[in-house]
Amino acid sequence: MRGNYRGGGIERLDGAVSRAEGGGDIRIIVSAPPVDDTRERALSYVPWPIKLVMKLVLPVGVLLGIVVLPNYLDCRHQHDVGMFFHGMTVAACTRQSVYGQIGATQKRFEEIARAIAVH
Repeated sequence: MRGNYRGGGIERLDGAVSRAEGGGDIRIIVSAPPVDDTRERALSYVPWPIKLVMKLVLPVGVLLGIVVLPNYLDCRHQHDVGMFFHGMTVAACTRQSVYGQIGATQKRFEEIARAIAVH
């Protein structure tokens, strides 16, 4: 342990294994405890159920914002302009648009998989 850094403890000055072999002086090393760099986060005071809800709701909210919001805004615009059929609602239009987008995305992935399998 001579070449290694020690933060504290007891060490023999001459490196002897025991006093019977002609032991040497003992040095007691005292040092300050290691500094803990961890900082408290603001969320450390939030109860765990609320943290769990935040971790689950945030990704779902982002996903809905990316997939559903553009379709909803488009349907809302169509409704305001009067481009709806009789009995069509904004919710039904949004649902139909989202399902269409999901179907088109799935079709693109299948075409890509076929193209990769061919080569």
